Amino acid sequence: KRKLGRTSVDVSVLTFGCGAVGGLMVKGDAAEQERAAALALDHGVNFFDTAPGYGDGASEINLGRLLKALKPEAIVGTKVRIMAADRGRIAARIYDALDESLKRMGRDHADLYQLHNVLSPDGGGETMTAKQILEEVVPAFLRLKDQGKIRFLGFTALSDIGEIDKVVAAGVMNTAQI
Repeated sequence: KRKLGRTSVDVSVLTFGCGAVGGLMVKGDAAEQERAAALALDHGVNFFDTAPGYGDGASEINLGRLLKALKPEAIVGTKVRIMAADRGRIAARIYDALDESLKRMGRDHADLYQLHNVLSPDGGGETMTAKQILEEVVPAFLRLKDQGKIRFLGFTALSDIGEIDKVVAAGVMNTAQI
């Protein structure tokens, strides 16, 4: 086990990824999914990583079913991606996306909520700048944390290292997933 980023939570060194790699959690058989998750839990894996984009929500639905059936003490992380069309309503999109994810998973909170956009200096297209993250995303995440809907905030540290460094240096994100 290791500390999850800048938190006091111990997570397994290996994470149960619920993405499209291998396809188990997005296209697999329900019994096979449960068997794989139970085996992972039996071997100490306690962190499950998902996102709405994994199987168009199927990953979150399947993970929610597994967690309900297996009842583990697991740490669950999901993500939000801000599309270009949502630039004028970033906070609203973050709130809506989390509510949708929680509904699919049958949970009242996510342990880790991560921004899943690529960072760039110009913030063009679906990329975001460090400034946008710090001034628009972080306040929305903090509101969700205050409401008890998320425990920790993070981002998937993709692309421009200068922008990533700015977000990390601000010290407001608990995790940076690479």
